[in-house]
Amino acid sequence: MSWLRSAVNKAVEVGNKNNITRTVKNYADTVVQQAGQAVAEGAKILQDRISARNYRSVAQTIKRLEDAAISYRGAERVQLLRRWVVVLQEIQKLSEASLAEGKERTLEQHLAVEEAKENPRRPSLVLYYDSDVGGEPLNFRDVFLQSQALEGIALSMIIHAPNEEEVSLLLEMFGLCLTGGKEVHNAIVSSLQDLATAFSSYEDEVLVKREELLQFAQGAITGLKINFDVARSV
Repeated sequence: MSWLRSAVNKAVEVGNKNNITRTVKNYADTVVQQAGQAVAEGAKILQDRISARNYRSVAQTIKRLEDAAISYRGAERVQLLRRWVVVLQEIQKLSEASLAEGKERTLEQHLAVEEAKENPRRPSLVLYYDSDVGGEPLNFRDVFLQSQALEGIALSMIIHAPNEEEVSLLLEMFGLCLTGGKEVHNAIVSSLQDLATAFSSYEDEVLVKREELLQFAQGAITGLKINFDVARSV
């Protein structure tokens, strides 16, 4: 707005210093002042909205996911897998419904959108953001794909063999997070189960070979992960 003030000042200088020119100058000063206040207030409103949104930390969430993937056992691990699968499925439905915007949505897609509107605090709608990193806020799937939680779960299932439900949940997660198709996913799970059986009698050696097992999990899974930038557009 400094250009407006400068232009009016010049007009006043070259014009007659009568009441009209003084009025115009005063009006311009008022406009500039009000515009400055509006910009400041707008910035404050934006900052307040960001603060009110209460984003969760990306880095802290990644650490929690990875720690849980490695440390949970038995019933806790089953519950963990169930929660992850539910949230990933909900995000998948919302993504598909978003892509169907402007097209005829299926009943399932329509219900997903309506449920999201009614309950914005659902885990699938929570957003994650770190101000020191910047970029756009991420959803749970974005953060999950950035982390090594899936690799951690694979390692956990080598050290402690999975039960039938865990195998089913893991395959569901692979379908939501990995490329390659069902045949490849089944082959990975089968390899994990074979390793779990082979190492079940050599617990001490498993501890020694922990890094090697993690490398196997990374080699088998990391390369097949859906790129989280691509996932955001799906």
